[in-house]
Amino acid sequence: MELADLARIVDGARLSAFRLETLPQYLVPQEAAEFAAWRSGCPVELPTEQTSPWLTHLASRVSSGVRWYRVHVLDQPLSDYCRYEIWGYAANQAAGEQIYLVDRDAHPDLRSLQEDFWLVDSVTAVRMIYDGEGRFERPELVENVRPYVAMRETALSHAQPLAEYVVSRGLDLTV
Repeated sequence: MELADLARIVDGARLSAFRLETLPQYLVPQEAAEFAAWRSGCPVELPTEQTSPWLTHLASRVSSGVRWYRVHVLDQPLSDYCRYEIWGYAANQAAGEQIYLVDRDAHPDLRSLQEDFWLVDSVTAVRMIYDGEGRFERPELVENVRPYVAMRETALSHAQPLAEYVVSRGLDLTV
């Protein structure tokens, strides 16, 4: 499966596009400069629908009635990358994506959630394969979607909305 196939599947969502994230970092080349600036304490502005084609697209999909949502299962202490990602989630949330966070230690059921994936309309699952450092390798279409629906439900049942999580942990997302 190619990235273009994944994009077609996710963009074809009619009801929902769900993403489970489980890694402490994602080494994404498109984010490298911004992450480095954020990490060094330089002022970094959140993108908006006016400055980001991705956020424009996301907002369009949400306004058409597709639910976009994700859960990130986090390990403590948070990595710098997770703190940066949580900071950046505000931009996706402003465009309409629902963001949920949960600490892996919050419940024993969460320890088994180790796979990243997309779940589209609860009928198509695509595993996201990363190397040990968090570099994306490939998407992989899954035949049996039921375990991924169950993983989504497990994650959601314990997760908190972004703002609630940040406040409840007293997170300071500056470096």
